[in-house]
Amino acid sequence: MTKLLLIDGSSLLHRAFFALPLLSNSDGVFTNAVHGFMMMFNRVVAAERPDYLAVCFDKSRQTFRTRIYADYKGTRSETPLELRGQFELIKQVLDQAGACWLELEDYEADDLLGTLARRGAAAGFQVDIYTGDRDIFQLVDDRTTVFWTRKGITETERVDLAAVRERYGVEPPRLADLKGLMGDSSDNIPGIAGVGEKTAIRLLSQYGDLETLYEHSGELKGKLAERVAEGRDAAFLSRQLATICCDAPVDADWPRLAFDPDKDKSGLSALYARLGLRELLRKLQPAEGTLPAPTAVTAPAAAADDPDRPWPEAGDAGEESSANAEAIAAAPPSTACVLLLQEEGLAILPPGGGPVITDPAVASALLADESVPKITADAKEIKKLLAGRGLALSGVTDDVLLAAYLIDPSRGDYRVTELLQEAGLPAAEPIRWLPSLCGKLRDTLVRRDMTGLYTEMELPLSDVLARMELTGIRVDAERLREMSAELAAAADKYQAGIYEKAGHEFNINSPKQLGVVLFEELGVPPLKKTRSGYSTDAEVLETLALTQPICRDILDYRFVTKLRSTYTEGLSRLVGEDGRIHTCFKQTVTATGRLSSIEPNLQNIPIRQEEGRRIRRVFMPDEPGDWLLAADYSQIELRVLAHISGDAKLRQAYADGEDIHARTASEVFGVPIGEVTPALRRAAKAVNFGIVYGITDYGLSRDLGVSRREAQQYIDRYLARYPEVAAYQARVVLEAKEKGYVETLFGRRRYLPDLLSRNFNLRSFAQRVAMNAPIQGTAADIIKLAMIAADREMRQRGLKSKMLLQVHDELIFNVPESELELMRELVRRHMEHAVELSVPLTVDVKAGHDWYAMEVL
Repeated sequence: MTKLLLIDGSSLLHRAFFALPLLSNSDGVFTNAVHGFMMMFNRVVAAERPDYLAVCFDKSRQTFRTRIYADYKGTRSETPLELRGQFELIKQVLDQAGACWLELEDYEADDLLGTLARRGAAAGFQVDIYTGDRDIFQLVDDRTTVFWTRKGITETERVDLAAVRERYGVEPPRLADLKGLMGDSSDNIPGIAGVGEKTAIRLLSQYGDLETLYEHSGELKGKLAERVAEGRDAAFLSRQLATICCDAPVDADWPRLAFDPDKDKSGLSALYARLGLRELLRKLQPAEGTLPAPTAVTAPAAAADDPDRPWPEAGDAGEESSANAEAIAAAPPSTACVLLLQEEGLAILPPGGGPVITDPAVASALLADESVPKITADAKEIKKLLAGRGLALSGVTDDVLLAAYLIDPSRGDYRVTELLQEAGLPAAEPIRWLPSLCGKLRDTLVRRDMTGLYTEMELPLSDVLARMELTGIRVDAERLREMSAELAAAADKYQAGIYEKAGHEFNINSPKQLGVVLFEELGVPPLKKTRSGYSTDAEVLETLALTQPICRDILDYRFVTKLRSTYTEGLSRLVGEDGRIHTCFKQTVTATGRLSSIEPNLQNIPIRQEEGRRIRRVFMPDEPGDWLLAADYSQIELRVLAHISGDAKLRQAYADGEDIHARTASEVFGVPIGEVTPALRRAAKAVNFGIVYGITDYGLSRDLGVSRREAQQYIDRYLARYPEVAAYQARVVLEAKEKGYVETLFGRRRYLPDLLSRNFNLRSFAQRVAMNAPIQGTAADIIKLAMIAADREMRQRGLKSKMLLQVHDELIFNVPESELELMRELVRRHMEHAVELSVPLTVDVKAGHDWYAMEVL
């Protein structure tokens, strides 16, 4: 049977908007409703396989109903600003998907649905309507079925004739009479005052319709009779408002509504790409076929015979697919050399185009030529790969992954094929389209005034990081084994103590067994529960440890076992044949701009406890006479806060060289600065850094072990002492709401759509991020500039010293004895003068023969 699918676009786009968190693309365009709607649309179309399809929208709030009754839908709130623009977006998407959409002045979407449903039924079609509005139930008949979204956009209920009769006890057309009696608060339809749904259903079951009811109104008794009599005009008016018009002048014939699921989706792919709808984009890709492999040229036999060769075997240049041939013909030639890492290995496209080279040895001179610009994707990894073959790469002018990261730092996953599609470029033969992608990304960076951040910070930093990763840091394997044995012994000791206090052995690592032991057998009062039982997380155990010694033992046991598994054992597996660990620094992971470290993560070694700090003992200089030099910014985020906020008192405190934590303790806790104890200073430190991160009274109370009221008093006193800080926090949140993003001093942006979320938790978190991201991001930018400058001078002067690690605000170098004093001055100078702020940047420089035993230089 021919099938007509009708979709209530206005209803379901609203539902999609409220069902999903706010989403936006890199330009700050909100897309969550479009994303949810199209996920639903694709699912429904796949299930229904319609011959004809229409999506119906309201044209405006002013319709023939508002002329009849001005207050119709008058109680509805305004459409959220974040949703308004998505109505036009969804229409653009539907156009590209080959789906007809309709709207009509003076009529609602319901009227269009009713008109088309009646036409379809009259033509003998099976009609299915998808909506979130129960008013559509009045359209149900033996050929028309409604699928009502009960919750969000995923749970639907099939409503046919039997379902309407069972639910309401009347025929579908009489549902308008039902509304006439009971009204509808959501549409501000008055109905008869005092008549609810049950009474309305009973009256219609007995009398059939309004006319018959009023013909027999004399049969009614008591209050109900009075209400029905007094509400006559309201009842007929309400029925008129609730009745769906099924003869609206809709200009749509069946050919216009014909739906072809195999329509060319290239335009839809490009639009999804522009909107950043990556999940929808990925779902289109399988239908478009697999991407062809890059064209190759034959490599010299010597290179092809090398068993360690990481590049692909050469292919036949004549074996190009038609898709490749089209891509090659259409791709504009570039004056740059293009390099792309693929599953098969490294591909190189010479300037001007031509065959792709798959053996770097063939192109070694080209790669090393500084005068030839290079366009890449992940230049750092390419440089490392080439260095492993004894080859150099110079003249890198672009890295599309870094450019894409700066444009959308929250994305997390940067794939060349997806970036090409989002830019409206072919994904076939991606290496040939990389220059075009690069040009589009560059245009966006220029538009956002971010080219300096790209060319002067991120690109040169990738070169520095490549050298750091290739160098690695030496590890004392024997000391690592000894430490692992010590931690195993400590774990055994804590385990024995736990068993003794519990009275028997059990699996300490099992939350369920631990909960039984603590809260049932030992009678410890539980603090909170989870779905699976008692909570034994760190927060619970820290609280209980104040009175329960077994809980302190459990925390200590967990700590040493994690140190052993993650670090002493984990690091051992990552030591290379050269006796060094080569961590990988990721530039495109964090939304703040900070670097992250993986395989292993050397930025997360716990150093608050002595056992954690001792892990640093295993990291050694290259040679017995060398030193490890560590240079660490002092309170850089607080200094950036002083500069950005412009707070005069905070700036003056730093200009005078005051102990800022002691000063805060004096102000917040009301004691003379000379009487500030170490405990008060630690508490003040928590307040200082908490303010930077937009801490709440709850968070501070947990950190300090005080009541929320007391914590709020500390925050209030701090902000009273530094009023410009409070003004900055309010200002940056307001500006972020207006612009959609915050930025660092260097123009690095972070988009925050959740600032407009109706969810309190999401909105509050976004506000805290807005306060902190410019500060944390600026601090990250400053140390990046310092790394670039220090590395440049070290190489220019031909020093033997090497930069090894970056750990948050700290840089680690391997330094020969003869260069120790020179490096102390060089590193401090570049770190303290990477940027000139209104407060001084200060750096603590230490050196030692391992990373643990460091002394101030």
